[in-house]
Amino acid sequence: MIKKIMKYCLILSLACGLLFAQAPPKNDVPDDAVVAKVDGMPVTAGEIRKSLQVMPREFVQLFNQNPKYAVQQLFMLRYLSEEAERTKLGDESPMKEQLAFLRANAMASAMVSHEHNFYPITDKMVQDFYERNQARYQQAKIKVIYIAFKPTAPVVGTVPQNQSLEDVARSLSEGAVSRTQRTEADALKLAEDLVKQIRGGADFAKLVAQYSEDPASKAAGGDFGVVNTNSSYSADVKKAVLALNEGEVTDPLRQVSAFYIIRVEQKTTQAVDELRGAIGEEIRQTHLNDWLTTVGKKFEPEVENVQFFTQTKMAVPPAPATPAK
Repeated sequence: MIKKIMKYCLILSLACGLLFAQAPPKNDVPDDAVVAKVDGMPVTAGEIRKSLQVMPREFVQLFNQNPKYAVQQLFMLRYLSEEAERTKLGDESPMKEQLAFLRANAMASAMVSHEHNFYPITDKMVQDFYERNQARYQQAKIKVIYIAFKPTAPVVGTVPQNQSLEDVARSLSEGAVSRTQRTEADALKLAEDLVKQIRGGADFAKLVAQYSEDPASKAAGGDFGVVNTNSSYSADVKKAVLALNEGEVTDPLRQVSAFYIIRVEQKTTQAVDELRGAIGEEIRQTHLNDWLTTVGKKFEPEVENVQFFTQTKMAVPPAPATPAK
């Protein structure tokens, strides 16, 4: 019986979440269209969409996977809640105290969000932050020589040092379709020799034409776009590139299936208007962290009975039963 009840009350466990998700994008069905009948009553698309806007993300995911079941759970939640209100279950302990805690938790979460979202950001604040952090907003226009190698499969059950599982998977995939048989050691040797030539005064563009193996950038004379702190390049590439001056070249930078030799063509600073949103968000987050630290310090307990804090162990309530499928 308990399993059967839990099966039909999945929504109860989902409804306790405090992080809400946006409803799925609207489709072509208008809000006033009746899309179902529940307990003999018509239900419109708009009514369901409105409900989804305030539900936890887990429930939205459930709706995306099984919308009919999710709607059933939604209306069961409403019915059971109304029945509980009718029988005044919320006035009894421990439900009364649990509801008070859930409300306090929800309101506290709302207050944190409010403090973040409504903290006023002025143009002067953004400009001052921008000027204090100029080094963070450097960007470099680059040219690249791309020296490919055939990735080798790692020993089963191991992950090479400085590589993530994602890197290993990508390496295996690229190794399967690699158009070169050059080993990593040979690629590194060639790349190091090219760097030596470039630093000795060799023409970078000619070396791109002769050696680079990335068709798109090679056709553009080695042009590889712009690198800044928000670029999708790996952290080691961004760090190496942004540390250079114009005209300087990196040591060979190992990526999944190639070494990059990168020369900085031009160094500039991102315009403040491009960064206004990101800076505003960082200012808000810093304010929120400071505010929470201040609030936390206000309520830090001054221990007056060490025995209570070192010896008292409360019984931990059992975890909620997992809904049966």
